[in-house]
Order: sequence, then C-alpha cells, then structure tokens
Amino acid sequence: MIESDNSTRRRPVRWWPLWVIGILAVVALVFVWEFRDAYRQEKNIFSAIISMITLGLMLLWWTFFSRIKWKLRLGGILAVAVMVGIGSQAFEIIGVSGDLIPIIRLKSGGTQKASVEKVVVDADVESLPRAEQDFLQFLGPNRDAVLAGISLTQEQMQTPPMERWRQPIGQGWSGFVVEGPFAYTQEQSEDQEKVTCYQLSTGSLLWEYSYLADYSSVIAGNGPRATPTISGDFLVTMGSTGVLNCLKRSNGELIWSHDVIEEAQAKIPEWGFSPSPLVMQSQVIVPTGDGGESGLRVYDLETGSLLRSYPKVSASYSSPILAQWGDVHQLLYMHHRGFAGFATDSDQMLWDISWGSQYPDVAVPIVLPDSRVFISSGYGIGCALLEVKATESGDWSAEQIWKQRSMKAKFTNVVAMDGFVYGLDDGMMACIDLKKGRRQWKDGRYGHGQIFLLDNAIMILSEKGDVIWMEINPEEPKVISQWHAIDGKTWNPPCLAWPYLLVRNDQEAVCFEFDVK
Repeated sequence: MIESDNSTRRRPVRWWPLWVIGILAVVALVFVWEFRDAYRQEKNIFSAIISMITLGLMLLWWTFFSRIKWKLRLGGILAVAVMVGIGSQAFEIIGVSGDLIPIIRLKSGGTQKASVEKVVVDADVESLPRAEQDFLQFLGPNRDAVLAGISLTQEQMQTPPMERWRQPIGQGWSGFVVEGPFAYTQEQSEDQEKVTCYQLSTGSLLWEYSYLADYSSVIAGNGPRATPTISGDFLVTMGSTGVLNCLKRSNGELIWSHDVIEEAQAKIPEWGFSPSPLVMQSQVIVPTGDGGESGLRVYDLETGSLLRSYPKVSASYSSPILAQWGDVHQLLYMHHRGFAGFATDSDQMLWDISWGSQYPDVAVPIVLPDSRVFISSGYGIGCALLEVKATESGDWSAEQIWKQRSMKAKFTNVVAMDGFVYGLDDGMMACIDLKKGRRQWKDGRYGHGQIFLLDNAIMILSEKGDVIWMEINPEEPKVISQWHAIDGKTWNPPCLAWPYLLVRNDQEAVCFEFDVK
C-alpha cells in the first residue's frame, strides 16, 4: 500500500531550468553592456532581443517543463494572452527615443494640433514686441550653434525665464527662426505640410502656407524636419518629401517652388528629407535626396531658376555649410559615408573623403581656423579633425589629423571654444581637446537633444525637454541650473532670439522671455 502511494505522488516542480534561463540572461546582458564594443543604441537592441528570447524560454519552460499542474499552466497562458490583447488595444507605440527605446502611451483619438486662432496684425508692425537679436537660420547666425554677444548673469541662469505663451503645434522636427516680432516654423496637419508664422510675443498665428506632403514613420516621426531660412523678405523652406519653397516672409505668398526629389530623379531618404536650406549671396543650396543625378543643387533666391548642380554624392541628413579661411571659400557637405568640399563659384567638387558608416550622418561639421574642420557621427563612429589643403597645382585634399571615438554626435550639433569641443557624446555631455581628440570629461545623460554656446555658458536642451546651463569649463563639468521647459520627446533645435527662447517638439511649442533688467 505504501509503495502504491509513492508511485502516484506528483513529482516536484522543476525549477532549475528557470534558474538557468535567468542566469544566462543576466550573463548575456552583462556581456553586452560591459564587454561588447557597441554603441548605446545597438546595446539597447541586443538587450531587447535577449529579453524577448528570455521571455520565450520562460514561457516554454512554464508550458512543457515546469511540472506545474496543467490547469495552472493553461490558466497562466490564458492570462498572458489576455494581458497582451488588452495591452495592444489600450496602448500604442508612438515612436522611439534617440536610444531606440519605444515610447508607449494610451491610445487616443488623434495627434494633430488643436486649433490656433489666426489673427490679423495691425499695420504698425514696428510697435510689436520684437527680438533684440534675430535668429535667421538653423543653429543661429553662422549655422554653428554659437550665439556670440549673448552673456547671461548667474541670476538669469538660475531663475527660469518667464513663460510668454504655450500652445499645441503640428507634428514635425523643424525649429523656429525669428526676425523682429515674427517667428516661423514648419509643421504637419493631416496630409499637408504647413509653413507657419506666429507673433513672437503672443504665439498668435498670423499666416500659414500649406501644400500636399506627408512623410510618416513610427521610428522617425511624422512631418517636416528642416528649419526654415530667412533672407531679407524671403523665407525658404524644405519639406520632408523634398519640396523646396520660397515664400514672401511678410504674408506667406508663394514666390517659387521646386520638387527637388523629382527634378533630380532621386528618392526620399529613409528617415525623411531633413537638411535645412542654405542661402549664400542670393543663392539657395540644398541636397537632392537619395540616388539622384546630382549631389547639391543651387537655385536663384529671387527667381527660383536652377543655377548649377554639383557632382553626385549620396544623401545624408546633415545640412550644408559655408567655410571661409582667408580668401578661400568652400561649400561643405557631410554626405552618406563621406564628407566633401565644393567650389562656391562653379559646379566643381574640390575634394571628398570617406567617412561614416551605413547609419545616418546628421551633425553639422565645425569650421575651425587654419583650414581645419571637425566632424562627428553617432552610432559608434566617433569624430575626426581634418585639414583642408591646396597643392601647388591647385588641387584640393582633406587630410585626417586624428580620429577618435571620444565624441559621437548622433542628432546633436557640437560646439568649439578655445581649443576644446563640447557636445552630447551618444547622449552624455562631454568635452574633448582639439589637439589630440582626447576626452577631458564626460558626465550627465541628457539624451539626444541640442546645445548652444553663449559668451559665458553652454545651454543644453535635453531630449526630455529640460534646459540645462553649464559653465564653459574644460577641466570638469559644472552645472549651473536645470529646469523643465516642455513635455515629450524634444528633437527639435531650439531658437534663442534674445531675450526670447523658443522651444518646440512634435506636439507643443512654448516661448520664454528672459529678464533683461
């Protein structure tokens, strides 16, 4: 009888496979984060894969190898299925962070901006509150994120500025530009892109110009990416699908327009068209897209006529810039897997070097004295210092002085001062020396936001919408203050048209005013 009871006794739960699965998962994660030579986004992808495999093995153990009663096993499987079903109906993935971490929220009825009432400006424009210093293009006066002539006191940095207005805005990663009492940007509204003009001091919508264009991506987000460019009474914009517009800045009237992608027989880049138009001596310079018959195209600012096309290069997400070294002027463009210099008075490519990887290059190069240029890319690529030289025969070349992984700028644009470079190295604030590229310090994870260099401080706009003021200090990181400006993922470049600070993302815009007394 005793032997019969022992034969029918249920075997104990088999726990050891679960422990093995857990230990292997921990070992794999430790290897990825501590020993594998990979960039942060790649480590996050590997971590997600390890987590999914671990959960799958745990479910396999629970179902077939745990020895738990079948009723409990089936109940557990049913509970997981119900939770997955409810979660998929109640939540949605609306994008990813700069580190490729999914952003999840409760499902809602819509994501378009709420209505903003359009107003008519009085004829006396000069009486409107206006910026003391205009902000006419992407990254400021010289397209280098350096705002010379602006110096803040400790009290101004330690006290958050007054909020002038805050309101919903259409989707897109475009920044603001400012001239006098007006602020301009680009945004998405259903299947149309809009160029919008707001009154700087109130946020009132003054005019808008819309056209049919709709780029959308769960990972990259929806809407226009490029920041407008102001030149006199001309406002030049580039949309996410490659539509180049020139508008009358005062009222939004269309002067001319080109579908650059179509004209160059190119394709829209995978993550949307993002380079901001460059205006040089009444000429508009823009890249042409992916696989086009030319690399850059130059249009007449006033008439829109095509002036010239530069030799073909692969498209990237960086904006073209101008370099001036004494009497030498060159047009610089970070293209996909390369970096090139072009003549400013002809269609000649002067030099081209290999750079980057299969991943996007975004950061704008820094033009330095002595014919030198600093470049940086994310995704584990790093940075380099180049010297641009001309031979006796008149040919040009760019020679690499050094290359390091000490500054990996993904979305952000770095700045240089007194022989040092400051920027977000794969999401962490860092300082490196220009002589060798060695890291001075690295501290503070602010994500993939943007920075400005003022006369006496560095302003960081973090990916989470925080404003951080730091000392310009190559010896150690010193944070002066930090305050929250805007909710949500903030990839848009800020606009500091003193004394106004305009910050926006793909859902909301806000304007702050510093106390100038």
